[in-house]
Amino acid sequence: MRYKSFSLLLTAMLGFVFLQSRAGEIVLAGTYQGKNLYVQNPFTGNMQDFCTEEVFVNNAKAHLNLNSSAFEIDLSHFKINEEIFIKIIYKNDCKPKVLNSTVIKATTNFHFVTFLITDKNVTWSTKSEKLQGKFFIEQFLHNTWVAIAEVHAKGGLAQNDYQTNEHHHSGTNKYRIRFREPDGQYFYSKVVEYNSEKSAITFSPRKAVNVINLSQNAHYEILDANGISLIKGSGVQISIANLKV
Repeated sequence: MRYKSFSLLLTAMLGFVFLQSRAGEIVLAGTYQGKNLYVQNPFTGNMQDFCTEEVFVNNAKAHLNLNSSAFEIDLSHFKINEEIFIKIIYKNDCKPKVLNSTVIKATTNFHFVTFLITDKNVTWSTKSEKLQGKFFIEQFLHNTWVAIAEVHAKGGLAQNDYQTNEHHHSGTNKYRIRFREPDGQYFYSKVVEYNSEKSAITFSPRKAVNVINLSQNAHYEILDANGISLIKGSGVQISIANLKV
């Protein structure tokens, strides 16, 4: 009888997606200090159309006259020190220029206040978060840091508290949190270790034909001899009947 041989990678992690900004965007974030923004708006390559396509202020589309070599983004309806997030979308063969971006640029005071690991949860708190920030909870797996969860920041100067589920494997677990501000700047928490008393996950039979059984519920991935992923999922039983030898 022929047996199928696979490399089984067992992890206690969730799938994740890396997010990327699309080309043709300028993103600004800061606080209102009583001044408007002025944008230089050149022609596109055809020398007939202007560069800027759309402008969003705190995720709301701004109704501006963009058919001009320059335009003003009116921010006067904001309160002093109120957070502002601006996105300017432009065509690919040109780029507008914000002439006075520093008027909303504020020195960040963001910092982690607490970061704790328990047998059930990962908890942390921060202060001075910028609007549109995001947390990436990372675990050290297979000699690299892997994002196991993403959490949107609440924003604001006051302390915010967060919690997400643990993803412990047996033995020593290492976690850290990476915070991304809207302008792409990153802040990292300290690394926290947690020793889990969970038993190691085992699988059987060693030579499987149709099904692989796991000793406990887990997230899993099966790779071929070249390291190509064949199956991903979670559970206590993995069907391999339809995999090619």
